[in-house]
Amino acid sequence: MKTIRLLLATPVALVASFAFAQTASLSSDISVLAQSGGTLVLRATADYPAEPGALGWAIALPADWSLVALNGPQMPAIAPAAGSTGTLEFAFTTVPANRAEFSVVVRYPANAASTQATSTVLVRSGGKLTTLTPAPVPLKAANPGDQGRAKS
Repeated sequence: MKTIRLLLATPVALVASFAFAQTASLSSDISVLAQSGGTLVLRATADYPAEPGALGWAIALPADWSLVALNGPQMPAIAPAAGSTGTLEFAFTTVPANRAEFSVVVRYPANAASTQATSTVLVRSGGKLTTLTPAPVPLKAANPGDQGRAKS
């Protein structure tokens, strides 16, 4: 009888653990970079059970790219200043329940080569720290044949 109860309880426990999985994604409003340069919007989204104790994002920008602005339904309280370059780090001092979403507007230079935007998300919940790595966002150069040429 104990074996039957254990077998019946196991699928329920597995379903419960998948129902409360933490996920994160990074997406872009464009996939092709204009040859003249410009801006794009990276949308950062994290879903998690309940309300974690801490939530932080790191978004790595390619060289010569810079932060223009932040916007969205849940803005992180800690964020780099406009004009920042390199890895942009964001943190919530008050973590929204179940989901956090914000957008990062970044500027890229003229003749930008194909690249990808990458990010890492840290979620602390119930005393456990989880690192999530969203899929990279591929960004193609407007004219891929120009990538190898030296700029004048």
